[in-house]
Amino acid sequence: MPLIIAPVELPDFDAIIAHADIYEPGDDLVAPPNPVAWPVATQAEAQERLRLLMGRQRQRFLEDPTARFMKVVDVAGSYSPTTSDDPMEPISKFIPQGDIIAIARWHSFPKGYSFDSMSHWEVATLPHNQAEWPPNFNQPLHDFILLSRDRARASWIPAGQPAWVLMHLVTRSSQRGRGAAGMLIRWGIEQSEREGTPAYLEAGVQGKPIYEKYGFRQVGQGVKLDLSSVGKPGVVFEMANMVRRPGR
Repeated sequence: MPLIIAPVELPDFDAIIAHADIYEPGDDLVAPPNPVAWPVATQAEAQERLRLLMGRQRQRFLEDPTARFMKVVDVAGSYSPTTSDDPMEPISKFIPQGDIIAIARWHSFPKGYSFDSMSHWEVATLPHNQAEWPPNFNQPLHDFILLSRDRARASWIPAGQPAWVLMHLVTRSSQRGRGAAGMLIRWGIEQSEREGTPAYLEAGVQGKPIYEKYGFRQVGQGVKLDLSSVGKPGVVFEMANMVRRPGR
């Protein structure tokens, strides 16, 4: 079945949350480090995790002007016109109708990335109508990984210079190997190339070879986080800092 890339729209967050009602626990669009910080074993746990995490992503969609949310949809051969019934209209004028199998959140920083102005988005925040986190969510672990990752950017992303940064990319586990991640990576590369701006990201051990395939190269030694102080004794979380410069 064909895959189509398109911008995320506000109703998509409800569709993504509904994945927990349909698929096996964990076969959803929850990106790292959440599978480590917030493991789920039951449908009820998966539903709560997806509801809270996607609620935060929805808020960012509405309030973060740097964010560019993109999705890959398995359209199952169907399209719905947005502006015209003319069959000759380009596909870009059509909304894909089908299952969202992958999402990415790229960020555009024309004046450079700033940890101080962006870090509040990475701290897990309870919705106003919920008193506490579920017992299976390790909030200190979640916040430690993301804030450490973002704080380290000052050491390898040049301050005050334009940048595209990939902060979030995930494919449903049952849909991996179909090329969805590559579509989302290429979209960001296209924006970077058009503007003549470097693209940056942090990759896990498994993801690094995928990004290298698209021209990203590691910068420095990367990040190694000892998680002993946040409930994971002896566990080290590794990330490679990667950049792709325009024209590569």
